[in-house]
Amino acid sequence: MQEELNNKEKIVSYYDDHVKNKLNDYIKFNPRIEYAWKTIIKYAPKNPIRILEVGCGMGSISERMHTFWPNAIVTGIDISTQSIQLAEKLFADDKLNFKESILTADTFDEEFDLIVFMDVYEHIAVEDRDDVHAALLKILRNKGRIVLSVPTPHNLKWSLINKPETMQPVDEHISFDVIAQLARKTGTEVILYAVKDVWNVGDYTHIVLEKNDDFEAAFFHNKPVTLIERGFRALGKAKALTGSFFRRNYVRRKLS
Repeated sequence: MQEELNNKEKIVSYYDDHVKNKLNDYIKFNPRIEYAWKTIIKYAPKNPIRILEVGCGMGSISERMHTFWPNAIVTGIDISTQSIQLAEKLFADDKLNFKESILTADTFDEEFDLIVFMDVYEHIAVEDRDDVHAALLKILRNKGRIVLSVPTPHNLKWSLINKPETMQPVDEHISFDVIAQLARKTGTEVILYAVKDVWNVGDYTHIVLEKNDDFEAAFFHNKPVTLIERGFRALGKAKALTGSFFRRNYVRRKLS
């Protein structure tokens, strides 16, 4: 127990000491954040009502989501005391709130439409994942989505050798197998797994998970087809029939 407390204090101290870095990311342009933001707004559920950012730091992404979806209630949580204090001073209002906490099944009773992990999931120790998964299973609303941005395993391997000073107290490799396990444990489906080139080729991955309790109703119905698409389909069928005619005659000649 004492060892766990010491580890937690070490992690909190690390992130408290790096609050200035988060503030600089807000003031200056950070391509990692901009890439992830594009994925968030592209794949978020339409008009989310409740949004949670896990590991919100000093709250800049939570504030962006609050501005982008002004009718939503946005909550940011973080383990760093100083980060939460700064977030409250800068951004908190009646629809944007911050909480010093880690995510467990006891953290929230309400459900969320959108849950964001912005370069956070890799900093959750393997032994702590089950608690996080149980929480996500409980609080993600049906048709809700989880959006994650994580460094690729290759990125972390390179950083460990070439920039060891950038490594954090916990830096787990998030492979596709890890994401598949996350999906199984949270009752979600992977609808996006995309490797991105931010600073280097293939250094980040964006993942989107969706919860669908009524899977068949959500996915297995006729796809809407526009007039232009109908035209292309007709051309495709004509091309296929023409090809079929020539192939049939070819087969007859060769086999007769």
